[in-house]
Amino acid sequence: MFSLDSKFMRGMSRIADLVILNLVYLLTCVPIVTVGAANAALYTVCFRLGTEAEGSTVKDYFRAFRENFRQGTLLWLLFLLVGSAACVDILLFSRLEGWMRWLSALFVVALILVVMMFSYVFPLLSQFQNGCKSTLKNALLLSVGYLPRTLLIGVLNVLPWVVMLTNLYLFLQAGILWLVFYFSAAAYLNACLLRKVFAPYKHEEEAA
Repeated sequence: MFSLDSKFMRGMSRIADLVILNLVYLLTCVPIVTVGAANAALYTVCFRLGTEAEGSTVKDYFRAFRENFRQGTLLWLLFLLVGSAACVDILLFSRLEGWMRWLSALFVVALILVVMMFSYVFPLLSQFQNGCKSTLKNALLLSVGYLPRTLLIGVLNVLPWVVMLTNLYLFLQAGILWLVFYFSAAAYLNACLLRKVFAPYKHEEEAA
């Protein structure tokens, strides 16, 4: 059970990797503007876990963070701007009277679309060499094309923030979960869900 090659020890090693990865991720998200690069780095490492490309968790993370800093930051700021605008419009129009109140539904749809695309943008950035425009286009097509999978990934991504907005006391009670494990574990599960989605395109890129 306690030999280095046992399933138990390999599982504990993987949990330790995810804990370290979660802490490093949260630290690099603190400046807020770096969230995009942090997400790209997080997915880079998560896609490598359990494969022949797996290496040093921390070194691989910071290498990917530097490599994706520019694109990751641009994409993150774009999503932050559009998502924030959609949230503000939802609040404003939902408080109006008459038919204009129903316009808030359009911005709800827009916010859902933002979450769907967000679920693919940084995994794509971590796995493929494309410009921002191509990455956004591919994120839109894949998020719609693999809708059931997209919904599951989206739920994993927004769960902490939904809990925070709807039940702050529960969010604080689960604080140790968010700090120690949740974001890296969610990214790891997302990477597992996206491997089959990305596999055909990775073969095409390697052939090209």
